[in-house]
Amino acid sequence: MRLVVDLTKCQGYAQCAFLAPDVFTIQGDEALTYDPAPDEGQRTRIRRAAAACPVQAIRLDQLEEPASSQPPTESPGAAAASGGNGGSFKRSGRIVVVGASLTGLRAAERLREEGFTGSLTLIGEETHEPYDRPPLSKQVLAGAVRSEDTSLPRRRALDVDWRLGVAATGLDLAARQVQLADGSRIGFDKLLIATGVRARSWPNAAEAALAGVLTLRTREDAATLRKLLAGRPRRVLVIGAGFIGCEVASVCR
Repeated sequence: MRLVVDLTKCQGYAQCAFLAPDVFTIQGDEALTYDPAPDEGQRTRIRRAAAACPVQAIRLDQLEEPASSQPPTESPGAAAASGGNGGSFKRSGRIVVVGASLTGLRAAERLREEGFTGSLTLIGEETHEPYDRPPLSKQVLAGAVRSEDTSLPRRRALDVDWRLGVAATGLDLAARQVQLADGSRIGFDKLLIATGVRARSWPNAAEAALAGVLTLRTREDAATLRKLLAGRPRRVLVIGAGFIGCEVASVCR
């Protein structure tokens, strides 16, 4: 088992250290050290750490299980998610990915790497192509990195139909179509829903609309918060004491 981390990509988010602390360690000012030949018993944790890395800086060699001699089949869940059409992977047809962020981008890249040559469409509610969100509460908010410099790196060129700035609002499984907010529809043979999560807004809509009350999820959110902090407010209240909330509090200090 061999582990390689591209330290030029690593931005010190420490997700790997949280998930596999026996293998990855953050030293000092976000400097990552790791065991290049970890114990076999760490296999599962290392896979989770690699999947969680926002910039995909962790590469695993000789960690995959031997290829099965049986042909791959689609699980019932996968068949339902794709509109009920089971069977083996097809290299042609129409695949639609709803969600144009990290998961959607990596899925599109993997499809092309696996030889899919058909129509590939990525739908995203935001106007931006996929970008890295963790820096929004850290480097971008502190002014160390411009928001436009957070675009996710591409592992390969993609022949993709980008439908950005329009939300997917409905799904017609019988007709195999995704309905968009602008009234248009996109047909598919296979569908991947990769919409991720949303920041929970304040439950009272009128209070949520007050000046100075906002969530942090998008580039626009980060720009607004940075502008507010530049005004040197006397009091800042962060609701949510998790990873993002603590980073915002740290930037404020």
